[in-house]
Amino acid sequence: MTYIANYKSSFFLLISIIVGGTVGVIYPESSVITYPIGNIYLNYLYVLVAPLIFFSIITSIISTKTMTKARNILFLSTTIFLLFSLAASLIALFLGLLFPLMIDTNNILTSTTLPQTNENVTFTEKIIDMISVKNLPELFHSENMIPLLLFSVLVAVAIRKLGTKATPFIAFFSLTTELLYTMISIVIKFAPIGFGCYFSYSMSQTGPTILKSYAKIFVLFLFFSLFFYCVFYSIVLYFSGGFAKVKQFWNFSTIPALTAIATASSSACIPANLKACDQLEIDQDVSRAVIPLGANIHKDGATGASVLKILLILSLCDIEYMNPSTLALVIFTAILSGIVMGTVPGGGVSAAILTISLFHFPAEMISIIILLSTLFDIPATLLNSVGNIPTAIIVDRLLQKKNNYE
Repeated sequence: MTYIANYKSSFFLLISIIVGGTVGVIYPESSVITYPIGNIYLNYLYVLVAPLIFFSIITSIISTKTMTKARNILFLSTTIFLLFSLAASLIALFLGLLFPLMIDTNNILTSTTLPQTNENVTFTEKIIDMISVKNLPELFHSENMIPLLLFSVLVAVAIRKLGTKATPFIAFFSLTTELLYTMISIVIKFAPIGFGCYFSYSMSQTGPTILKSYAKIFVLFLFFSLFFYCVFYSIVLYFSGGFAKVKQFWNFSTIPALTAIATASSSACIPANLKACDQLEIDQDVSRAVIPLGANIHKDGATGASVLKILLILSLCDIEYMNPSTLALVIFTAILSGIVMGTVPGGGVSAAILTISLFHFPAEMISIIILLSTLFDIPATLLNSVGNIPTAIIVDRLLQKKNNYE
């Protein structure tokens, strides 16, 4: 009975996703009902996620006993994010080169059947929009998570500089953070309905024609995702904390994984990831900094997906890529694309423009990259989101070792 009680929420969420996906594939017209229900649920979740990031980041920094610890957390997190992304790009590149027949350029859809995007936006404008907004209210829009994160750090640093005069602020931010956690815990109770409906809508939009056209590269990306999720994370955690830590991770990562699959959104997974970190007994100073930060700049799935997409476009353009300089550019572009890519579902436009700019691909290739981004969204988000939990575990472990050494 205890086992059933512990995994009851995971079971209901899994069932809802399976049922929703089945309904979406068999009855695409059901999206008339499932889309509004799923979208309303996600809207409520997004409304809470933006302030949660703002308050949790600030609370994490101002509650940390010393600024040195806060800096160590940010430094270690960023370093591990980059190392994980590098590993993802190298593994994806190895698989792409090992199975070249899976990078199939036959039966690729023409640009007239692909989603359109604004090609007039320059790379510089995308960078400006990525890290800044013009007005304060825009910070709390779901597509502006990185500016919100940077602003949160600025506020937290300013509060710390006020010293003892900031004591009322510390109490206010801590209490508000707890309030937001409580509100999210209430909303999450309806997750099977909301996520199930949204996943059903997602499946109804991914038509058999598109899947058939990109079946081989999609299967290759699924293999990469499963390998990275099951093997890479387990190996890293084993060397970090032994088999016990691996077992703990797999015990508490089910809900975050299912949430990622259902929503295809890293930001929507933040509450589930934070809860998993609490269950793993990770220092809250670490988890409240690593998880929101990782949702914005740590995207193992997007990095691996970018490698395969670039290899496909290179093949389509008949460009020779079996040379060190081109392969190095592929890895660099993939890692940068993972950082640039937004946190909302289907956020591959920024990465597409970046890829086109760096490789000087024909402009019409943007639509193919965006379509592949949409197709890869679900497995990519699984890695993008859940990968932040191993990062938090490793950062927490390294800080403990540092404290014991000192």
